Amino acid sequence: MGTDASTTDDAVNTTITVDAQESNARKIFEMGTKNCPRSIHLWHAWAMHEQSLGNIEKARELLDKALELDKWNGYVCHSYGLLEMQCGDWKRARHLWQQGLTSNPSAALICSLGNLYTTLGHPESARELYSTYLTQLPSGREKVEVYLVASSLEETVFHDLEKASDLLKVALSDKTVKDSRAYMALCRLGSTGGKVDDAVVKKRLKDICTKQLETYSVDGDNGVALFPVKDGRLFNAWAKLESKSGSLFEAKAILKKGMKLYPKDHTLFQAAGNIEERLGNFTVARDLYSASLHIEPSAPTLIAYAMLELQSPVDGQTANITMARRLFQEALSLDLKHGPTYNAFANLERRLGNIDNAKQLYQDGIRANCTDPSSVYHGLAKLHLSLGEVEEARNVLQRGLGLFKTNDNSIFVKRNENVAFLAHTLAMIELNCNNNAKVAKQILNQGLWHCRSSSPLLLGVALCESRLGNEQNARQMFEQAIKADESHAQAWQAFGVMEMRAGNYRSAKTLFECGLKNSPTHGALWQAYATLESRIGNVANARLLFAAGIQKCPKHVPLYQAWASLEMRDGDIITAKRLIGEALTRDKRNGSGWLVAAKIEEKMKNHGLVGLILRRGIECAPLDTDLYGALAEHEISRGRINSAREILEKAIEINPMHAPLYHSLAELEARVFNIEGLARLNKRAAELFQTDATLSPPPTKAMQAWGKKIKQGRMAKIPDGIAALAEKIGFDSENDCMIGGLSIGDIDPETLIDSIGLSGDGDELILQEN
Repeated sequence: MGTDASTTDDAVNTTITVDAQESNARKIFEMGTKNCPRSIHLWHAWAMHEQSLGNIEKARELLDKALELDKWNGYVCHSYGLLEMQCGDWKRARHLWQQGLTSNPSAALICSLGNLYTTLGHPESARELYSTYLTQLPSGREKVEVYLVASSLEETVFHDLEKASDLLKVALSDKTVKDSRAYMALCRLGSTGGKVDDAVVKKRLKDICTKQLETYSVDGDNGVALFPVKDGRLFNAWAKLESKSGSLFEAKAILKKGMKLYPKDHTLFQAAGNIEERLGNFTVARDLYSASLHIEPSAPTLIAYAMLELQSPVDGQTANITMARRLFQEALSLDLKHGPTYNAFANLERRLGNIDNAKQLYQDGIRANCTDPSSVYHGLAKLHLSLGEVEEARNVLQRGLGLFKTNDNSIFVKRNENVAFLAHTLAMIELNCNNNAKVAKQILNQGLWHCRSSSPLLLGVALCESRLGNEQNARQMFEQAIKADESHAQAWQAFGVMEMRAGNYRSAKTLFECGLKNSPTHGALWQAYATLESRIGNVANARLLFAAGIQKCPKHVPLYQAWASLEMRDGDIITAKRLIGEALTRDKRNGSGWLVAAKIEEKMKNHGLVGLILRRGIECAPLDTDLYGALAEHEISRGRINSAREILEKAIEINPMHAPLYHSLAELEARVFNIEGLARLNKRAAELFQTDATLSPPPTKAMQAWGKKIKQGRMAKIPDGIAALAEKIGFDSENDCMIGGLSIGDIDPETLIDSIGLSGDGDELILQEN
């Protein structure tokens, strides 16, 4: 994608628009309250505006002025109470809500006060509050709001599904009520506690949607559905579940029925456009997005349209950058607090190389105090990571995650599933960069409080438990991650790798084959399975799996690298060179490929070529510290101590947290009796790792646990948890291996290798330029 002349202007104009709108709004409020000083609505609206900008004291001042005009105004009391709750003063919030209820009961006041009672540990008070005020509410719409929270209370706190169901049915017995949320709650009843799964929810939705279609057919094609629902929410939810299970054509058919029934529901058209886009019908998707915008412009639809223009342009070649920018700007003009718009817009600028503009857009999103800021903070953190600014990314993620408390340190907290992205990325930084599994686990648990069934978060906890040496806890978390999402290939792979390292090869084999049955195009699963077979001596099977993996995932370069390593160990140097040559042709920036190429030449005693290959690898992958370590070892073997020292010091400068580099440099200094240099290195290592650089890294608890398991012997029986997972997806370990539509016995590795062309001999291929 290229840039155009309007790049800077478009991004800057967005910032100017935000500032100008804030300033103009304040001026209008000032003029309005000056001319209409007794207008409670103006004082209230101005206070909400200031609160949205983070000006809390100013908002309090304005709300006080409104209450001076009408002490019992329910709208003002409710807003003021929410502000105080946001600031942590629940006593003041309770007083304000009770004050508002005195003369003007409303669903908003009742629900807020009831939620406060519940979070303070007094659910009985909430139950009494709901039953007392339900009869005093003037409209069916208001009553439905209270019935919804009352039903949720019975389900989640008192665990009385029958009473929860009765409350919803009472709400729906009022034929004037057309709120689809009550039907939605009835369909999902029991899912919060895990008593019903998606299949049950899907059946309930199907039954209700079928009734809607039957009532529609009574009045003919031009009639209106007699079923008392005003929108297509139920059809959308049903289609979403079908889409989640991979049934895109079924989801498409459901949405088509919904659009016929509710032609004014723009969300149905947007959802249908998304399905068509996923099916590759881009022209149809454009038409549906346009229809949705024609019915009702919305930021989510504008974003979807913009992303379609970027990823699948009309001409099939050039992304329409100008149109995408205009769509993003229009989305912000509709909703200045829509976090995903800032994220998508800034991400576009980042990909175009306009880093300053991207940062400015993210800062605008943070300053706008978005209703859901997680996407803005996560996007800014990813920007920092793309620039190699890990600590800056960590700080941004901590700030973002700090906005979403849990029930352990805050009250009246709403769950937010989008927190999963923040928690997962921050935890992976702690786990992989800072090697702090304990802190990573705490972060992941915070995310799980908001999103209990997030497979990536559950997998993260499993990895932390594994790193901490808690093997049994890790197994339980792996099983939960897979149950949450059977198509999560990384969960199957990581679980299998843990069992493989523990020596539980039969369990690992079952996990890899189950994972491949669900995700046959996941290259890392093929690689892990092939590695397992090679470790237990089944080299022929390993070759078959590598060949099958490449046939399914030809772009997964590590498959070529691992296969080349296998052939090198088995003595087939020609095949090994051909495979690693193909790997480097496909991706020369992957440092592992150069390491394998160097090992091949070392085995062939081509020592001069080893150094050339490693130096070429560093040119192509300058941040891969393993290449520096290998080159330093090579230089030491050639007697070039000073060169090796310079290489290791350069590597430490690139990645100061990579402990093995300090150990290698310490060994070098000890070898030449450089006591002063060794002392300096030890001091630096002690400051970073609280350890002596001369000591080899101790085995972790996890590795000790795995070693103990291997010594005790391999497990002959697959554990019940793994067996249950295999049975659920219909996998039979006794049958011949048929994975992803491929019978492994039908794969011919020799034919695949012969199809990899060579230009000249192996040495020329490995060292050639672009």
